[in-house]
Amino acid sequence: MDNRWLETPDSAAFVMFNNGAFGGAEKRFTSLFLYLSGLYPGKFYFIVNRHLFNHLNRIFAKLSHDYIIVIGEENAESSPAADTLPKYYKDAIPDPLEIDAQASLARKIYWYYKNRYKQKKLFKEIENLRKELSIKVFAGIFSGVLPLVFYMQSKPKNASVIFSNMDSWFTDVHSDMKKLWYRKYYSFNYAMENSDFVDFLSPYILEGVKKRNLSLKDDRVFVSPCSFADYENCKVGDKTNFEIAFCSRLEPNKNPLMFLEAAKIIHGKYPEVKFHILGEGTLVPEVEKFIKNNGLLSVINFQFLKNPSEIFTKTSVFISLQTNTNYPSQSVLEAMACGNAVIASKCGDTGLFINEKNGILIDLDTGALINAIEMLIKNPPLAKNMGIEGRKLVTSHHTIEKFSDYYLSLIKEAYKKIQ
Repeated sequence: MDNRWLETPDSAAFVMFNNGAFGGAEKRFTSLFLYLSGLYPGKFYFIVNRHLFNHLNRIFAKLSHDYIIVIGEENAESSPAADTLPKYYKDAIPDPLEIDAQASLARKIYWYYKNRYKQKKLFKEIENLRKELSIKVFAGIFSGVLPLVFYMQSKPKNASVIFSNMDSWFTDVHSDMKKLWYRKYYSFNYAMENSDFVDFLSPYILEGVKKRNLSLKDDRVFVSPCSFADYENCKVGDKTNFEIAFCSRLEPNKNPLMFLEAAKIIHGKYPEVKFHILGEGTLVPEVEKFIKNNGLLSVINFQFLKNPSEIFTKTSVFISLQTNTNYPSQSVLEAMACGNAVIASKCGDTGLFINEKNGILIDLDTGALINAIEMLIKNPPLAKNMGIEGRKLVTSHHTIEKFSDYYLSLIKEAYKKIQ
């Protein structure tokens, strides 16, 4: 791969914001930044808001702050520390069409200028960094792309923009943005149609966007060749006791309550089986209530872990029940690398890494989930063999080396556009 741009004084920056629970996408792109900045010190920067910065300090041990820059209303001196992050989150996003039906014209005009002012203010901070650090390529990750739209409008062109769309729920992607014109600076339609390149994490996300009739030129669209996770701590440990794990952001689309319903039934039939539910998010109160009300406190381990692989090393089965697609889940990859068989909802691009060799695909139904769990409880050798096959797949195909080569090629092509 032609990496001559790495020999220039110019740099690239990832831009990512987070205002809720910490999830797999944040972990994936932070790992990518740390990997690339380790290989090429001074060539990559990570521009984040204070909330995400606090998460990073909590999740990543001995995090070096070199090349990480915090922007936004709060600065490093006055912002709260990582240990002040909330226990409960409210990440649910209301349907914009419902909001539209209830909003007056005056309210819509107010939202338009409020959103524009907010993103323009962030853009000015980013623009100052661009000049100071000679940043020529920005990778806007999900909401991090919003202030970058001003680069898409500027003439002459000061920087190229890659939009990494990691959203399998298509939040803020709409087929009729003329109706929602006031969301221009707080939606992804404009960014997808005007970025130099759009990086989709899976074919499912790309197809979902295409169905919304956005104008996407084929020569600007790329799909990541794989996902990846940090497998350094992913070991196959002692699995003598049969244990089952669920790990995700605790949001409705992840269906943690379905997992708990199945765990309750399975516990009644197989009291020796233990369960783990790991994560944080909007549904934490409901999860806590379910476990307590059903007398499962000694059966289900519920906590948030910055390194969930320490649980996965001893579990035999990992369960992923996302509504739209389980690919490219960080937790699934880590669990597979720890030798877990996977039970997953057969939706979206889940089949890209779960098949009959390493797991069981099911309909999103509690009965189907219970049947799949029972099948593996009754046949431990099958679960073990699936775990072995899963580990082989992820450690050979879903690697950071493969993903970083892909992303470097995107940055290289984006760099060419401003030469």
